[in-house]
Amino acid sequence: MPYQEVKGTRFHYHIDDYTDPWRSPETILLHHSAAGNLHRWRAWVPSLARLYRVLRFDMRGHGDTPPPEDGQFSLRSLAADIAGLMDSLKIDKVHLVGASAGGIVSLRFAHDFPHLLHSLSLVASTPRLAQTGTSIDTAVWRRTLEEQGTKAWLLSDAGKRFGPHAAPGLVEWYAEEGAKTSSQVVLALQGCLLGEDLSPLLPQIPAPVLILAASQDEITPMEVQRLMADQLPNAKLLSFDGVGHNMKVEIPEVLAGHVLEFIGETNAEHNAGS
Repeated sequence: MPYQEVKGTRFHYHIDDYTDPWRSPETILLHHSAAGNLHRWRAWVPSLARLYRVLRFDMRGHGDTPPPEDGQFSLRSLAADIAGLMDSLKIDKVHLVGASAGGIVSLRFAHDFPHLLHSLSLVASTPRLAQTGTSIDTAVWRRTLEEQGTKAWLLSDAGKRFGPHAAPGLVEWYAEEGAKTSSQVVLALQGCLLGEDLSPLLPQIPAPVLILAASQDEITPMEVQRLMADQLPNAKLLSFDGVGHNMKVEIPEVLAGHVLEFIGETNAEHNAGS
């Protein structure tokens, strides 16, 4: 398994590249959600890696990347981790795809490091995690994590995280993978993200943005997705029925296809303007 040292932390990452060997492909960077790891994206790789170099990595405290030394998360630092990993791997610019909490980090990155970004795609994400639907109680999230752990937390509201047709095996796999992240790490990351509101930064993000939203998602509700689309200077919003907050693992080929189309459009517009 490959690792890369970034500012004293050893980050676990994978690169998949099945492009034609005579090409110099651009890079798509995939950023997972809270209690996730780089394997959350495995079903996206076949679609993306034939046309682009695909970089996945484990965020601090997740998978095989250690947590912050003091146990505390900072959104600025998490965004800087992306830039640091890119620099260490000699990647100049990426098409960034962030899911849920990974999308929040990606929004911060898009603001802080616009020169490193071709495009941004957000999957079931939000500029303000505290702005959930009425059926979500983040105090209950915290209590479940403290008393029962990460797997129980992910399963406790599986009906909101997945659509009605999600395979039971998928839900169980998702929870088992999530259990590899300690509840202490999830609580610390949630505490950081619940205290952030990136809405004021949205008008300052110049990159083209694709927003992929689940129409019945209570964790990142549609009204927030629409507001985000309105406030970003160059955003496109697509919504999907019959899936939940974790739609990136429910309909991976569909979403990857939309991301590829969006990247193609972004590159075509850039080339036309050159």
